[in-house]
Amino acid sequence: MIIFAHGLEGTPNGSKIRSLRQAGFEVLAPDFQGMNLQERVELLASVCEEHRGTRPILAGSSYGGLTAALIAMRMPQAFHGLLLCAPALHLKELPVDDETVLVTPQGLNTAIVHGIADDIVPIACSIEYAERSGKDIVVFHQVSDGHRLAGSHDEIVSAARLLAGDTIHS
Repeated sequence: MIIFAHGLEGTPNGSKIRSLRQAGFEVLAPDFQGMNLQERVELLASVCEEHRGTRPILAGSSYGGLTAALIAMRMPQAFHGLLLCAPALHLKELPVDDETVLVTPQGLNTAIVHGIADDIVPIACSIEYAERSGKDIVVFHQVSDGHRLAGSHDEIVSAARLLAGDTIHS
């Protein structure tokens, strides 16, 4: 199972979520529309707590990527892996007052997919996060795409499969 936090302008049925479902993943995507970061964190923590025993992959895109990164730091043992898609790791909004404290928790396998042509969230944010996190980043896909990663769904699915330990390729 994947718990997916959509972006600021995203929805619980966005294209990344649909692609993961079409690839065979069960995806739970809470509705964060209209919520600030603190509200998103509270809702995502609640949803993740409900599914803690299943050790899902936690995923997030853009603003949802920041939300997922925060939750992963709070309860890393609850997840099988962390998938971040163009995560907005540069934002300073409560509860984040210093983005340099964001790191992948030790032992939590993490994959990042970020477009080199992203004009919303600079790819440098993900590169710096990966460098701070060190060896716990299992894969970093720098793709020829923009912020929405519309042309990179295959890479997102591939990263999810890697995190799931799935060796089946479609």
